[in-house]
Amino acid sequence: MQLLKRAPIGWAMVLGAVALLATSCEGVESTASASGSVSTTTTTVTKVTYDASSRPYLAIRYLTRDGSDRYTLKTGPGVVRINAPTTNRGAPGGSNTRAVVWPPYTKAAVEQQTCSRWTDAKGTWVQQGLVLRLRIDGSRLRSVVVAKNVVYGANWQFNVMTWDTGRRDVLQIHGAAILRTPFERNNVPRPLPWNVCARTERDIIRVKGWRKDEPEPSWHDKSHTGAVRLPAGWTVAGKAGWYGGHIAPGATIGMSLLRTTATYAQTVS
Repeated sequence: MQLLKRAPIGWAMVLGAVALLATSCEGVESTASASGSVSTTTTTVTKVTYDASSRPYLAIRYLTRDGSDRYTLKTGPGVVRINAPTTNRGAPGGSNTRAVVWPPYTKAAVEQQTCSRWTDAKGTWVQQGLVLRLRIDGSRLRSVVVAKNVVYGANWQFNVMTWDTGRRDVLQIHGAAILRTPFERNNVPRPLPWNVCARTERDIIRVKGWRKDEPEPSWHDKSHTGAVRLPAGWTVAGKAGWYGGHIAPGATIGMSLLRTTATYAQTVS
């Protein structure tokens, strides 16, 4: 997978609930005391933190907002619909309101993955996305967002950005994953639904996409994946979720198959 450089932007996101189910062990390390009398084993365990079996409760936080405009969430098992009420006053061509949604009671982790199927959307500029390493420390919000590009119609480009309300430039774009094979045909975006996942690997964000009529590709499939390196300081623990933005009054975004996983260290004496 190649690392891609800076690219255009257009974007938004979403978040919510809880469920911890152990699914796999990925590594084992043993240590002992100098006397040899105490031995501990450290494993890294990947757990499902949110899916259709979880309580469908999602929190929402705005990254940008047009006046007092708001979004409403309608949730169900593994699904969310982000609606912009008709009373919103965003421009007819789109709104500058952007939001992240996530399951608030999940445990923060450095390494994590988030997935969803983008089922439908109404509105010219609506922007779906994925959220990683979301953390809120007092009034400061930090998050990695992977969002569908909405500039020049190149929706198959997925912009990787960081948001930090404690930084002078709150939004910074670090590159993009170009997924033409699954999502573009004759230089035109393919229709929804789209399946999209993003995951962390230390300072790398990997993005994967495939159509409903395709089998899920591996993370090594270069035609369906891309990767972007984050700047220093972003290998931190946070929570995973989803994003929605630029939803004009009366417009909507639908997502299903919501699923997040996280990898935790576990020490056993």
